[in-house]
Amino acid sequence: MKWKRLKSLETCDKILSSLAISRGLNYFSIIIQNSIFQFLPWLMQNNILLSTVNILNLFIYYSSFWIATILCVFYCVRIVTYNYKLFVFLKTRISTMAPWLIQVSLLISLISSLPFGWYGYDSKVRVPSNGSIENVTDYREAMAEIYFERFWIFAVGSYPPFIIFCVANFLLIHFLLMHTRRMRSNGSHNRSPNLQSHFSALKSMSLFLLLQIMFLICASLSMSGKLLFLKVPYLILIILYSPPLFHSLYMVASSSELRK
Repeated sequence: MKWKRLKSLETCDKILSSLAISRGLNYFSIIIQNSIFQFLPWLMQNNILLSTVNILNLFIYYSSFWIATILCVFYCVRIVTYNYKLFVFLKTRISTMAPWLIQVSLLISLISSLPFGWYGYDSKVRVPSNGSIENVTDYREAMAEIYFERFWIFAVGSYPPFIIFCVANFLLIHFLLMHTRRMRSNGSHNRSPNLQSHFSALKSMSLFLLLQIMFLICASLSMSGKLLFLKVPYLILIILYSPPLFHSLYMVASSSELRK
């Protein structure tokens, strides 16, 4: 709403808005997909529609993951004051680079999601058309092959942004810890505004890292078929999408402007 009213935003707000949009679309796509499975299951017999839904869901997921990574990198570059050439270069250009990074991340997300058009969630996509599954063993082997391939395709698209996210987050947390210790050793009061702001940033980024790790673990288990033992599909969704939901709620609660 602020973006629409002012016709312009600071770089950090643009990244946050993009992250909010991608996460909103992510939840919306999950609702649509499960509604189709629940009320219009015959539509999922169409391989073209199934492939389109798979690609769309993974594209939105990858986009959300990449934009979260860009947000963490932005925080790291703006706050950390290491004198390395790379940090100096990024610090002077990160504001102009961020919109382009978001567009590049969308392109990478689209490319990474395209292989899921051939590896759908329905086992019928990979079952030979000249015969049915004869026994449970054949069925399990077919499903294991599908989930194995799906997991590695998912990993290729998910783990690069996660590694970048972890590196940026660890650098930022390390810098904040060192800076906080220096401020304490210099006699700064525990209730000084600067020290409190550093504590707040440290807690925020630590929570961000923890929830992102939980999100990737849950998504990896889901893609590898390890959550199939849960007979309640909505329980799987709650487990999978709780981390980004809690992080979004925390970001709203920790922002005075958003609370207003």
